[in-house]
Amino acid sequence: MKTHAENLKLYITSGGDPKLAKLHKTATIQNRSRIVYLLSKLEKNNKAAVPEEIIKQDPKIIKEDPVFFKPEIPKLAGLITQYPAELHPVYQELESLWSKFCELKLELNATHPEHEKKAFGIQTKIFQLFEKFDKNKKILDHYRDYKHILPIESKRNFDKMTQLQLDQERRNIASLICRRQQTIKKLEELLPAENDPAYIRRLSSLNHKKEQLQELILDQEKIIQLLHS
Repeated sequence: MKTHAENLKLYITSGGDPKLAKLHKTATIQNRSRIVYLLSKLEKNNKAAVPEEIIKQDPKIIKEDPVFFKPEIPKLAGLITQYPAELHPVYQELESLWSKFCELKLELNATHPEHEKKAFGIQTKIFQLFEKFDKNKKILDHYRDYKHILPIESKRNFDKMTQLQLDQERRNIASLICRRQQTIKKLEELLPAENDPAYIRRLSSLNHKKEQLQELILDQEKIIQLLHS
């Protein structure tokens, strides 16, 4: 399984555009996927460029297995052993979501341009998948940076609320989320240097606000699910 750097090198040596390679140099998920896609196109073009009579004369070309470039599971979150047992399900789901993304991306690449409806459906699934991926990544990143576990699921019970009450609560929570985000932004801007005596206290306050924000977001998601169920 090739790394992003190896795929970049292979893309250039196979006749790829150096400018595109430079543009996608950083090993982000989007760049990895883009280079894999460009490699697959180069492979198809190279095969199409081989004259049929040469293929008939050289049996090795016929017997050669096709090369499938599948992105490796990103180690953006480090190793699972870096996290406490409570976060292992989050880490495992992150890897599962990445694998599903790879499958959907390959399916999208193989979809004929005329099948717009199918392509749009796949893109929608990818978008929804990345929403979940980003949420899990946020929780893991926060622990890695601050050794602090953000809430993973909502603890509130909304079962006794009517649809009208749920919608009103959703609006209230949306307003609270907006205010909490503004507060966090200000606290981040005012956070002193690590060698400042007030750093630990300010950081603790910031993390507490982030935990409250995460709780609100989870409550909001839970309400939205109830409203659409």
